[in-house]
Amino acid sequence: MDVMIRISITVACFIIGAILGSFACCQAWRLHLKEQGKKSPGKWSVCMSCGRRLKVNENIPVISWLVQKGKCKSCGAKIGSAELLSEIGLGSSLAFIGWFLYPTFIDALVNLTVANCIIYPLSVIAFLTALVLLWTLLVYDAKWQKLPVNLLTATNIFALLLVFLKIAWMLFNHTAGADLVQYLVDLVVAVTILAGIYLALYLVSRERLVGSGDWLIALPIALILGSPWLAIVTLFLSNFFASIYGLTKCAKDRKKPRRFQFAFGPFLVVAFIITFALSEILSQVVSV
Repeated sequence: MDVMIRISITVACFIIGAILGSFACCQAWRLHLKEQGKKSPGKWSVCMSCGRRLKVNENIPVISWLVQKGKCKSCGAKIGSAELLSEIGLGSSLAFIGWFLYPTFIDALVNLTVANCIIYPLSVIAFLTALVLLWTLLVYDAKWQKLPVNLLTATNIFALLLVFLKIAWMLFNHTAGADLVQYLVDLVVAVTILAGIYLALYLVSRERLVGSGDWLIALPIALILGSPWLAIVTLFLSNFFASIYGLTKCAKDRKKPRRFQFAFGPFLVVAFIITFALSEILSQVVSV
């Protein structure tokens, strides 16, 4: 029974994540059109080629793209793979998080304290909002190699909200004092490790090594993780994935060697999702 519930929650997380992934990709396009000074498609989803408003059955995440073979029903124009990848990517990410953090979720349902009834649901909403904002940044950076300031600001605001909710949870559960001080110290160290390193690289290299927005996307990630060890894991994974990508890119272009730049934000977000999902396991490994 426990396994079936866990699988059901994981499937539900994938569906929710796919819907949010579709929303994130749509918002990335809207922001891009706005920055380009072009007309926004409005509040409804439309075909970017013919401008026709999409019907409900054309807006089903993953399924609609596969059924229509990645083409608009009206004009036959290609929809592109970014939308499909965004839906599958965030759906899989949320399912991954749901599977590994399932015990924490069940524990919150069983122990119906004031903190779990009020603060925990608010924390889940704030986290999902921050995750969607991070995913929108991932899509935007991957497609146009740019991180919009307004998105970065909103992401940091919700990350700070999660920090305040964490502190409130500790106060309601009477774990303040030494634990609160330790959490704040860990938080400062985590921010220093992630955001601090990328800020220093940006200032020293004058944007030759990292972009001006990389430390600003690393900041909310560090705030949400709130742990130096998790920050180190995220730092390692993001640079590892980026190195693999860079080496692959160099191997493909070895006949015409040239210097190239690529977006680093997506690697930070992916590394964060993996680290966050495995946070309970990683914390146990460190404490051993």
